[in-house]
Amino acid sequence: MSKKVLIVENDPINMLIARKFLETRFEVECTFNGEQALELVQENSFDVILMDINLGEDTLDGIQTMNKIREMPACKGIKVFAITSYAIPDDKDRFLNLGFDKYFAKPYDENRLISAIEE
Repeated sequence: MSKKVLIVENDPINMLIARKFLETRFEVECTFNGEQALELVQENSFDVILMDINLGEDTLDGIQTMNKIREMPACKGIKVFAITSYAIPDDKDRFLNLGFDKYFAKPYDENRLISAIEE
C-alpha cells in the first residue's frame, strides 16, 4: 500500500512541482494553509506531512500548524517534515529541535525526499 502524503505549501508553483513528482509514488493531497491542513488531518490519515514554514501572513505558520497536529491524539504517528527556504546552517537544528522529524531546504533533492517518505 502506498503512503499517504499531505503537502502544505502556500506557493502554487512549489506545490505543483512537489505534487507532480510525488503522486507517481504516493497518494497525495495538498493544501495552501495551516487551518486547512488541520481539517484534513482530522478527516484523513496521513503517513507524512510536508510542511512549508512560511504559509503567509493571515494564517498559521508551519511551526504553529505542526504543534497543533502534534497535540492531536489521532495524529501521533504522523511524520512532519519541514520544507523551507530557511536555509542557513543553524536552521536545520532549529527546526528539528522544534519537533519536525526531518528538514529539507528548498530547492530540495527529490530523491532524498522520496527516500525519507519511504522510510
